Amino acid sequence: MQISKNLISKYSGAGNSFVILNDFDKTFLPALVPQICQEHNVDGLILARHSSVADFEMVYFNLDGTRAAMCGNGLRCFVYFLKNEGFAKSSYQIEVAEKVLTVKREGPKILTFHPLPRILFWEIELLSKTVYVVDSGVPHVVVFAKEPVDVLQEGGAMRRHEKLKPDGANVNFVTPQKEGRLFVRTFERGVENETLACGSGAIASAFVANRLGLSKEAVDVVTRSGEVLSVKIGVEVELLGPAEKVY
Repeated sequence: MQISKNLISKYSGAGNSFVILNDFDKTFLPALVPQICQEHNVDGLILARHSSVADFEMVYFNLDGTRAAMCGNGLRCFVYFLKNEGFAKSSYQIEVAEKVLTVKREGPKILTFHPLPRILFWEIELLSKTVYVVDSGVPHVVVFAKEPVDVLQEGGAMRRHEKLKPDGANVNFVTPQKEGRLFVRTFERGVENETLACGSGAIASAFVANRLGLSKEAVDVVTRSGEVLSVKIGVEVELLGPAEKVY
């Protein structure tokens, strides 16, 4: 199956980039994911499908072709894609990995609502560092560190640590900044590299920082791209950030 280039859209959410395709007929071949992602220099691929329990279903693949249950930046881009495809609404119900999430358009930015992260491990040691592991849609290691950080070496080693087998986890290096902000750099599994931003990583980092008393319920997370994701911790988690169409 050849994907015509005029059917491919590229989007960016705070520097996290994706190819998004209409797959309403469910004919897309997942084996094509790595090739398409490499050709378009993106972190992942998203399929838009019909849903029997929500407005639409979002199916997400990492760059290496593996399926992932959640992508916070991808969810914002997905809704922006729907708007550009003529499915414009102020609020959407999106099915993602058998969960239905609410997404709202807030001016130039998009607001997504997520369940509170689930604690997997609290204050354990990985590579002689104290870390926290939570599931914010996908598993995330949160480690507080001062810059500079060797994200590729340390993140890659932690991502594959035996305590996190069999699937491993994303790894977030968090540095508290002035004015209560958090600077977060993320090594993403499936991409096997540092990405410019990670929405679920921002949620995980803000959640852990809040529980440790290092940040308030509402906090701005500065990503590697320089873009800011706003996280608010309550009975659920609100994530506000940008999304744009590249081509």
